[in-house]
Amino acid sequence: MSIVGVALLSALVLSSCQKDHDTVSLKATINTYLPTGKDAKTYIDNNRYVNWSSDNDNCDKVNINGTDYTVSVTGTGNDRVATIAGVTVPANSGDYFAYYPAGRVLTNDASGWPQVLLPQVQNYRTDANGNQIVEAPMAAWCTQSTHALNFTNLCALLKIELPSNFDISQNEVAYITVSSSNKPLWGKATISGTTTPVLSGLSLADLSTSDKSVTLDFTNNGLHGSDGNSSTSTSGAASGVRRRGPFYIVLPPVTNVSGLTVDIYVFNSTANNNRRTVHLYHNTGSEGVAISIEGNKMYGTGTLTSSYDVVPDVPYPGLSSGEFTVARVRTGGGWLNPTYSYKKVRFSLGNLQYRASTGTWRFAEHQWDALGSANSNISQTNGNWIDLFGYGTSGVNYQPWQSNSNQANYARNTNINNSENDWGVNEISNGGNQPNKWRTLTHAEWICLLDERDNHNALHRQNVILWNGVKGNVILPDDFPTSLANNYNWTRLPEADWNEVSRRGGIFLPRTGYRNETNITDFPSSSVAGHGNYWTSTWNFNGYEDYQKNPWFIQLQNGERHGSDLPYYYGLAVRLVRDVN
Repeated sequence: MSIVGVALLSALVLSSCQKDHDTVSLKATINTYLPTGKDAKTYIDNNRYVNWSSDNDNCDKVNINGTDYTVSVTGTGNDRVATIAGVTVPANSGDYFAYYPAGRVLTNDASGWPQVLLPQVQNYRTDANGNQIVEAPMAAWCTQSTHALNFTNLCALLKIELPSNFDISQNEVAYITVSSSNKPLWGKATISGTTTPVLSGLSLADLSTSDKSVTLDFTNNGLHGSDGNSSTSTSGAASGVRRRGPFYIVLPPVTNVSGLTVDIYVFNSTANNNRRTVHLYHNTGSEGVAISIEGNKMYGTGTLTSSYDVVPDVPYPGLSSGEFTVARVRTGGGWLNPTYSYKKVRFSLGNLQYRASTGTWRFAEHQWDALGSANSNISQTNGNWIDLFGYGTSGVNYQPWQSNSNQANYARNTNINNSENDWGVNEISNGGNQPNKWRTLTHAEWICLLDERDNHNALHRQNVILWNGVKGNVILPDDFPTSLANNYNWTRLPEADWNEVSRRGGIFLPRTGYRNETNITDFPSSSVAGHGNYWTSTWNFNGYEDYQKNPWFIQLQNGERHGSDLPYYYGLAVRLVRDVN
């Protein structure tokens, strides 16, 4: 990948400070091209200069020696400087260590450089002039005698532009994802260096075990915080952006990166909302060749290929699967040559989770996530996530934090499909964050998916063990090549093969166990094989014994398909779907 020239600001501004008891006012400038900012108080202008933004607000903070301070911008053009007032003077003639944006600081050490979070998702925003506001960390150091913070960028920028023939009248850029085949591109990092800050010690963030990609999100409907909460920003477009670029993505300085790729997800606005066409533009930057991504450098992507694939409509990258047939209806054609119509869905790529203390719903960060013993802490005030729910506990009429057997707390003797008791009525923070976008499969739909759709035996892989040791079932979409599926080692699926399965729209259903009041049973361990127990939206009205008259659920292990012998108040997992047609 070629290195693009770097433009510098005109001059470093040094200024005196006025000491008022134990505080001072510091001046700050930026000495490199690259921008910065949580809420991004810098921007790239048409001449590729970086500036302190003039649209001041209380969100603009810099962390100095473990304390957050508000930034005030003065000056015009390329000579804008920031003033940070009321900064506490370090004890014992110590130095000032500053980090910007303050919101990314993970440890507030009283002195020295902090540990910071490089986000997995970068939110696309622009200023009033249409310049992209870019999140990129910077740091600065000064002594008590100099009193001026000269910020240095810690990361690199990747510049991306779509081809000139990209039709912005019919298409909207939705997401841009940059991936590495061997190195993490986001996570916790440590700033080091005595007087010249550099980024080092990059490790994977707590939210991920092996994620090697970062995403620029143009929709403002995705994950924007370290805990999975949605952004509160109101700027940007809800659907996408009608621009060819240039767009900028922040990358950490990482050495020996292989297989760097760029995928651009483009909404075709002529399609309907339920089945929007998403074109995927793809570029491979030094495939198989070790490269280094340096701080204070900007890289171009080269020429993107033409649209080579059409991928599922996604409310957020990685949160919607391929297409799966869940119902087949005969439409005619006679007995010898019958014709059918097919009902298709896409799955969320993660089991449903809930946090009672904030009333927040989300999909699990990974398809293989199952919380197990964490569900024993279920309560109305629980601040942790749970993923095993009593039947029909969407939160509208019956609460997801219920754990007792009182039938009044559950949707008993009723189907919950097409009702407000279906969990899919909720706004799911990382699933589009809009109500009524998801639903629970009926019992009949699960049976069609697993036992009746064309080629179902090849498309359902049981007793799969992923490379990370998690057990479960893999269900492949309708169009997954049988020859490819037969080539995989499903008893110990390597990570590279799983990545291919996931990219082609496959889903993984982990073994979850179940919850009886606050007791967790059947969760996989060294001595327990475990089952994947998933609610359907259908009540079993045809049981021959009273104890069998409970909701249908799907139990995935060793060829088992369904059951109704677990009471409605048991906590089971939920995997939601979106209708394709």
